[in-house]
Amino acid sequence: MAAPVGRTKLAGETPTLKVGDPAPAFTMRSHDGREIVLGALLGKKVVLAFFAFAFTNT
Repeated sequence: MAAPVGRTKLAGETPTLKVGDPAPAFTMRSHDGREIVLGALLGKKVVLAFFAFAFTNT
């Protein structure tokens, strides 16, 4: 099965984290366009919340 257009791999190829597992290093954009680097938040509590934006195809 090929990955959907715009994606490089399927979700099934991504390892699943379990409670207590350390998060892998990542960088992402916040809702206001700022770049967030997990490593910059070392030592702080971090909560990620994902939700779909209505009518944005995201």
